[in-house]
Amino acid sequence: MKHAATKHIILLFLLVIASGVAMAQPEFQTRPTACTIDKHRFELSLFAPSRYGIGEKTEIFTDVLGDIMIPNVGLKHRWFTKPAEDDGGFLRTRELHFATVHNIDYPGIFFKGVQKYKPSYIPDTCTVPSVITLRNEARLTIMLKKRTNCEPGNFLLTLRAGIKNSFKVGKEATMPPIDRHTLWYRESVVCLDTIVWFVGADLDIHISGKLNLLVDADFYSVDWNVKDWSGEHKLFVYGYFGYKQNIMLQGGVKLMYGTVFGDMKFHALPMLDVSYFFSLKKKRDKGLFGNDISMLTHKHRF
Repeated sequence: MKHAATKHIILLFLLVIASGVAMAQPEFQTRPTACTIDKHRFELSLFAPSRYGIGEKTEIFTDVLGDIMIPNVGLKHRWFTKPAEDDGGFLRTRELHFATVHNIDYPGIFFKGVQKYKPSYIPDTCTVPSVITLRNEARLTIMLKKRTNCEPGNFLLTLRAGIKNSFKVGKEATMPPIDRHTLWYRESVVCLDTIVWFVGADLDIHISGKLNLLVDADFYSVDWNVKDWSGEHKLFVYGYFGYKQNIMLQGGVKLMYGTVFGDMKFHALPMLDVSYFFSLKKKRDKGLFGNDISMLTHKHRF
């Protein structure tokens, strides 16, 4: 019954998106890319990180509800943007963006909560570490289909690679890794004397005048020698709504498969999110790819 109800909720969510008001071709999401949110613009999300543009090329973000027991903050900086050229090879005639993303979090509160309410995961005889985890990654975004005077660009590809490690503070930890995929296994394994490295790719596609399709694939490895690994894939459909098209609804599924802790098999998790955009300044500015947009609207940028 629980799975049937979840399927009905997902179906209803997608029908709401598909039946949205008519609009121009929606813009691409910038959150998973090397592009940044506009300066002075907020994105408040229910489960994904919320963001604010502190400059033309820099944004800060935090995941408040998604990681409610793990205080966290991050920064993304776009180091350069190469506009498309009229002549040359594939990369010369495509728009390119490069950025790095850095975030820090403190999972100790979460682990202590697990120890208190789920002692089968972390026995009360264990010492929970005071640990700070760091995640650093590089992203390269490419517009595969060039923008022309007749139609916008399409097929926005983002490649990424990064590493996550930790620093322990205080007493020596005796906490075992949490062998539950739904309980942030990457955060628990990073408390051991090891690292997690990852590579991945995202592809954002305009599929209609109202909707975009976002698919990604990621590979995570525990330690450099691929001691344990996890393959993850997400598929989302999203669109923009509201008078100013400043509400984004998205729904999809996350698939996971791997050998993390030896007992992880195939898992599928439904995912939903709602984001609200607003700006602090009433002015016009340049979009990520050079065309004018209103800071108070959510119009197509590409």
